[in-house]
Amino acid sequence: MLKKFFNRFKKKSEESKVLEIKENVINKDEKIVDTLDEISIKKEELKLENEEKEINIIERVDNLEQIINNAPEAEAEAEAEAEAEAEAEAEAEELDDEDKRYIIDAKIKRGRSIKAIDVYNNEEQIFDTHKQCSKVLKLPIEYIAENLRHGHTDYLGEAIKYLSKELRLSEYSNDYTNNNKSPLEIYNDLNNKIFTLNISESKRDDILSNNKIDPIKMHYKFECLDEEYDRYYIKYKSIIKRGGKKKIELLNSKGEVIEVFKSLDDCSKYLNKSKSEITSMLKYKENKVGRYEIRYSLRNI
Repeated sequence: MLKKFFNRFKKKSEESKVLEIKENVINKDEKIVDTLDEISIKKEELKLENEEKEINIIERVDNLEQIINNAPEAEAEAEAEAEAEAEAEAEAEELDDEDKRYIIDAKIKRGRSIKAIDVYNNEEQIFDTHKQCSKVLKLPIEYIAENLRHGHTDYLGEAIKYLSKELRLSEYSNDYTNNNKSPLEIYNDLNNKIFTLNISESKRDDILSNNKIDPIKMHYKFECLDEEYDRYYIKYKSIIKRGGKKKIELLNSKGEVIEVFKSLDDCSKYLNKSKSEITSMLKYKENKVGRYEIRYSLRNI
């Protein structure tokens, strides 16, 4: 009986161990499953994280490409804003007498569009150039300059040239329309010289008896139109009037800035032209250089 009891106990003990082993196996299986689940979740998280990083990288690349593509437009907008600001400041500032004289001198040199007005009947005629006006109305071109600068209705140039030659005072007739003195002042000076210079009486009589010493009666007055230069001067007035170095831009046929020079010297060397020629081109807005164009720069560099 004891043996029978022992066998029963032994059997129960073995069954208990089997159950324990099964439980351990089940627990391990559950742990393995949990671990696999965690790994799977981690993989998903990593996948999502990588996808997010990839999206961020793509977005950054797209942003960089957009910035690069928009750079020329942004630069153009900045330039346009700078130009608009400069124009607004210049327009707000009234033109003084010095500005007006400068503009008239430049317009005479350019010789562009002009209006001729007959003082007798106020009839107006508009011409594309001063030369065309001179040719059609049969007027000396110096007369147009005299009238524009000084308002003289009569033409003094012929008398000035004659007296300068006869009195051997050529300095009076050299570019007399662009002299510090007005044509009328030069004419009066030459008339006084007839009596003060040491010349023979016969020479003096010949001069006084010649009708070339009298001004030629005219009946026109003129107005320079050339609004293009008005806009140009207003836009670049601050640069034109100040001294020191002036930045110059070189533009291609599309109007795009392809080079910025920090001084007139740099620009003249690059274009193989003299500094005075570049200065004159910019002063009178005669700024075509072959297929290119130059202009004052409003950039801060």
